[in-house]
Amino acid sequence: MEAKRTNAVWARSLFVVGIATLIMVGAKIFGLELADNVVRILGIVNLAALFTLAFTTVKKIRKRE
Repeated sequence: MEAKRTNAVWARSLFVVGIATLIMVGAKIFGLELADNVVRILGIVNLAALFTLAFTTVKKIRKRE
């Protein structure tokens, strides 16, 4: 059960990182100017998801060994 939960959290955080990155990069490619608040919120969400991704990755590696 613990492995399923870890995998689910890992997958969700990877998805969130990808979506946040696509939004920011897509806006730059299309020349859209995002509001400062939107960029800051996306940055905070990205940092939180990266922390969760790193934490669950380490947890998965330790469990494998």
